[in-house]
Amino acid sequence: YTDVATFNLAGAKTIIVIGSGTHGVEGFAGSAIQVGLLREGITEKLPDDVGLLFYHALNPYGFSHLRRFNEENIDLNRNFRDHAKPHPSNEGYNELKWIVEPASLSSWENFKAKMGLAWYRIIKGARWLQSAISRGQYDHPQGLFFGGNKRSRSNDTLQEIVEGHLAAAARVILIDVHTGLGEYGAAVVFTEAPPGRPEYEWMMQCWEISISNPGVGDASSPGITGSLKGGFTRMLPNAEVIAGSLEFGTYPPLEVFWAMRAENHLHHHGGWEHPDASEIKEELKRVFYPQQNDWKHSIWQQGSKLVKRTIECLR
Repeated sequence: YTDVATFNLAGAKTIIVIGSGTHGVEGFAGSAIQVGLLREGITEKLPDDVGLLFYHALNPYGFSHLRRFNEENIDLNRNFRDHAKPHPSNEGYNELKWIVEPASLSSWENFKAKMGLAWYRIIKGARWLQSAISRGQYDHPQGLFFGGNKRSRSNDTLQEIVEGHLAAAARVILIDVHTGLGEYGAAVVFTEAPPGRPEYEWMMQCWEISISNPGVGDASSPGITGSLKGGFTRMLPNAEVIAGSLEFGTYPPLEVFWAMRAENHLHHHGGWEHPDASEIKEELKRVFYPQQNDWKHSIWQQGSKLVKRTIECLR
């Protein structure tokens, strides 16, 4: 299930929203930041007209079962779009499907996949490769980064949270915590607001952290469709919305990809009966939640600082 905790919402003009577990197994870091803030007494530092809302484990299935995706294999951060309209095609993913969704996890299949990835990287470039795999796809329900062909239950859950607690706010600031992308222990905020927009400039001035728009320039993340940030903004048409994904880097992209690929194959073809099931699951957790104390300390320091900076900027 998804937990919701609210503080000081009555009469609040601005509400800060901190989310965790959109991508299931990525939820450990977001949960730690939420719990740490509560233990430090963050609610006692809120100005009178500022509220705070936590949603915890938006994708409870993925969090519980160590999956990045939900019970329907949907990537929630590709699901927040109008599914009545035609879904975009990802021709790059179609070319790479034999690599991303292997027939087995045998040494031979893995060798062929590694050679194939190396070849595509040489021929088409690293950015094409990253975008083809991770920007999202809507044609292969058992694949990686599948955005779904209908609204997911967690999409509906977020709508219920917004309608139940945020509809009266004049301004809402979303910080949705993620892990896996970027330099080890480093933090970056991804936004869909372009440079020059008031939301983007507010983030730059207030948060004092790297801000990136995947649709502009040489951002480290490819542009995606159906993002939670975009969906969240559309759910609040009468409010000023500042929406960002707070991403903490872990390990190199290929290392993360191999872990996701193995776990996805396990989920669809092996299950817990597979002899390597526990190892594969633990590897997925490791690449999204490193167990080194220096990493944990870094994400706590940066995550808690960003939330405290947000409150200070609203005084």
